[in-house]
Amino acid sequence: MISAERSRNDDLSNPALLGRADVRVLTPEEERGLLLELHEQRLLLAAEASARRIGPALDAEAGERFDVQEFVRAVLAPGSPVGDEEAVLLAVARNYNATRTRLAMANLRLVAHVARRYRDRGLSASDLLQEGFCGLLTAIDRYEVSNTTRLASYAVWWIRQALQRAVAAGVYPVRLNPRHLQKLAESSNEAEAEAVALKPRKIRSQAAEATLKQIHAATRPAVSLDAPLGDQGRGSLIDTLSSPPPDEVDDRDRDERLASLIDQLKPRERLVVQLRFGLDGRECHSLSQVSQILDVSKERIRQIQDASLAKLRELARRDRACCEVG
Repeated sequence: MISAERSRNDDLSNPALLGRADVRVLTPEEERGLLLELHEQRLLLAAEASARRIGPALDAEAGERFDVQEFVRAVLAPGSPVGDEEAVLLAVARNYNATRTRLAMANLRLVAHVARRYRDRGLSASDLLQEGFCGLLTAIDRYEVSNTTRLASYAVWWIRQALQRAVAAGVYPVRLNPRHLQKLAESSNEAEAEAVALKPRKIRSQAAEATLKQIHAATRPAVSLDAPLGDQGRGSLIDTLSSPPPDEVDDRDRDERLASLIDQLKPRERLVVQLRFGLDGRECHSLSQVSQILDVSKERIRQIQDASLAKLRELARRDRACCEVG
């Protein structure tokens, strides 16, 4: 039950979040109206900030950009004096935040779509949504109504930048620059497309393959030795490294004794046993297949096999007798 609940919370297509009433894609006309309203509110806030000399006004010719959100936070900070002028400014700041939030929630599905490219990199789905949402808010604050593109097209770059910075900052043991993160995202997309047979595998040069392998090695998440194992949380990784299970120790000892006995056989006897029983990573072969490999009759292979097994039994009996005497 706990794991199922966790999986729902870590799902980027969680219906409890994306199915909300305010997460509704706006029509172009609705979006344009909200953007114009936001622009007018931003101009009012910039003019007020310039009059109070709190920050630079929105002056494109001077190359300065008004940090509207910083000014809004200062206006909405608790403890600020409230007069008639302050009350009007407070209402404008609240309306700006409300319009900004409505635009952001309408594009939450876009954030979830972009965030899917950054799954399995150490950040949970909720963290990915939060970081991508911050990038979306930055895009809304910086969007100019003179742009002819939709807000979603403009915001994709800002969402990606926010996600890449978050991943590079605190997830990987090795800090990666955005160019390496872009290569990693492209590799993940190619692997997904290949899995569903959408397009063939992209051919890269040896240098590009080596670079990609290094990036994958650097982005492999670190595992704590004290992390619990399994759903029950019994034991940790360090327990398995320090004291292997008794069955595993017995299997390891048996394999070592068997390898030692096989090494005492003659070369042809050793090869026949290895081919027949699939030892040393080989596949199991029939008598006919082994006879073709060694270019002898099938009956001769059977004789070599029987003689080898009898010799191994005798060697094993002697080995046990020596252990009992010792």
